[in-house]
Parts: sequence; structure tokens; C-alpha cells
Amino acid sequence: MSKKKPLLFFTNLHPLPWQETRATYNLEETKHLSEHYDIKKLIPVPWFIWLKQVLVNGYRTDKNTCLFPFFYVPKVMTSLHPLFLGISIVISVKPLLWILRANRVIASWAYAEGVCAAFFKGLVGNKLIIESLGSDINALMTKPLHKRQMKWAFKKATFVTGKSQALVTAIHSHTSRVNAEVVYNGVDFESFTLRSSPVFISAEIKLVFIGSVIKTKGIFELIDAIALLKKQNCTINLNLLGAGAQMKDLEERISQLGVADSVNLVGPIPHDSLMSFIHDSDALILPSYREGVPNVVMESLSTGTPVIVTKVGGIPEVVQENTNGVFINALSGEGVKEAILKAKNTEWQSDAIRASISHLTWANTAQHIQSLLEIKQ
Repeated sequence: MSKKKPLLFFTNLHPLPWQETRATYNLEETKHLSEHYDIKKLIPVPWFIWLKQVLVNGYRTDKNTCLFPFFYVPKVMTSLHPLFLGISIVISVKPLLWILRANRVIASWAYAEGVCAAFFKGLVGNKLIIESLGSDINALMTKPLHKRQMKWAFKKATFVTGKSQALVTAIHSHTSRVNAEVVYNGVDFESFTLRSSPVFISAEIKLVFIGSVIKTKGIFELIDAIALLKKQNCTINLNLLGAGAQMKDLEERISQLGVADSVNLVGPIPHDSLMSFIHDSDALILPSYREGVPNVVMESLSTGTPVIVTKVGGIPEVVQENTNGVFINALSGEGVKEAILKAKNTEWQSDAIRASISHLTWANTAQHIQSLLEIKQ
């Protein structure tokens, strides 16, 4: 067996010993890339968290993962974050040695990891893929200094990838001189198995929401919709999985509308526990203001469970109306309510739902990335 080539995976978005549910998609990606490469992971951690969790609480990782302190001031001078990240790499020494020795680098998050990795590419001439995930383009490209740095980094990169065609189109709208490719995330079809029971067979509507508890996930419109359905004497139950900055506001809205008996605030759960909640639901609902291609949407579809979603970002690339999901046409309580009722009144075939994304496997994702890394320059 030939020796695997080395690959450095550089990102702040990865499960951590004290936060195991963080960005599990990158754990899946690196797990499947390890079939082709000998992977080391370089993970910057905000210095104040690093001091607490690594230095004080003693959390450690395996020898192929390096957690290092990222020295910066939160929400201050964010246009200098790539500089602060580079300084943090130099000060920490081990990350510097790893990145200078790396022939292949994936920077998963365009800002600041992508910009910082592009600088080091200029020093050592490695192959570099910058993975754009969504907000790094849709939000940060609106800031002139951030945009200038990302455009420079994208031109330096071997390839820039986006998780959807919509995201790649957005990248090209900001800079045409870039090698950009769509590389979808995958689904672990062995872990997310086909459900055994049909959906919407009882009078009770059972929904699951999986995501951050923040306004842009449409959580308040969702609660409003549940209140409207209850006024129409519909029996409905929502399991809300996740945590976030607006949990208190959400709890207050639930109390004000008198729907506490229909909403179960589960909180964050391990990734391997998601499937049981999806199997127990009639549909996944995600009324987001903006998205890429959410992994929870694909994971739900892989179980044969339909989704109720907004037509934003890359979602229309994997969701087909009435085949595997329903679109929310108006992002309001009324609009979400109508989409829920439409989903309930649609006949769904679980096998067809699962088959609709059968090509989106992590193995295919890893092979696509490998093909980009091994292109001769």
C-alpha cells in the first residue's frame, strides 16, 4: 500500500473536546478525506477559551490535531483578524512548523483562515483550497476591507470551493478571476437510515427544528405559525434542537403565545442522536432567512423525511417542491403555517425522498476534493 500524502486542514469550525456538536460536517469531511490523505488539523481557538479549556481544564486532542490560541479582541478591528491569526500562528510555533511544511492545505472558512493560509501559500508555494461556507461570503463580503483581503486570497488559492452553486455564483459576482468549484457536503447514509414509518399519518403534526436559536433561523415566525395552527384546533408538536443567543427571547415568545405545551426546547444534542428525532417527526422545518445547503436538510432527506424550508441560498439545489419538501413562500407566521399545512396534505414517498439526494455522499465529496488537490499546476 502506497503511503498517503499529507494534508493540513485549517479551520476554527470543528468539534472540540468541550464542544462536540460544533461543525460536525468538517469532522465528516476529514474522516472521509483520511481515506486518501494523512491529515493534520490546525484549529485556532479564541485565546480566552483556550486558556480556560486547554490550560486550566486540561482538555487535550490527539497528536494530529493542534489547538492553538487565537489572540484577538472579539468584535474589535475584525478587518485585522487575518493578521492577528498569522501572529498567533508564529507565536505558537507548532502551527507555524505545520503550515510551513504542508504541501496541501484546506482552509475551511474564507475569513480569516483562508486569507491567512493564502499568505503562507505565498511563502511556501503549497496547494491551497479555500472552502467558503456561506456567511463568510454573504455577510463578510459586504465589508470593504474584508472583501479586499478575500479577493486577494481567492486569487492566490489553487481553488475556492462553495457548498452550493448559489454560493459559487456569489463568489464570481465579487471576483471573476478565481478557480471556483461547487463541492457539496455529503450525508452518511449508513448512519441516517431510511425511516420505517410513513409521515403525517396521525392527526398530530410532529415537526423538528435543528439549528441555532437566532432570529435569522426564522424561529419566531415558526412559533407564530404554531400559535396560528393551535387557533385552528390543529394538534402540533415541535422538538426544537439547538441553542443560541436568543433562547430567552424565544422562551418569552412561547409563553406570550401560550404554546408551551406544543414546543419542546430540547437544546443541543450529539450529532449521532439527531436521527431518532428526525425519525419521530413528520418533517424537518427550517424557515431560515439565509442558508447555504444545510446539512440537517440533507440528513433529513436521507431518512426519507420531507423538509419545510425557505427558498434561499443553495436549498433549491437539493429540495424539489412536492418531491422531497415544501417551500415557505412568505416568511411570516402565516406563511410558515400554510407551508406546514401543505406538507401535511401532500402524499410523500420515503424511498423517493431518500433517492433524491443519493448522489450526495461524503465519499463523493472527498473524491471531488482530492481531484482538485491533485490537479497539476
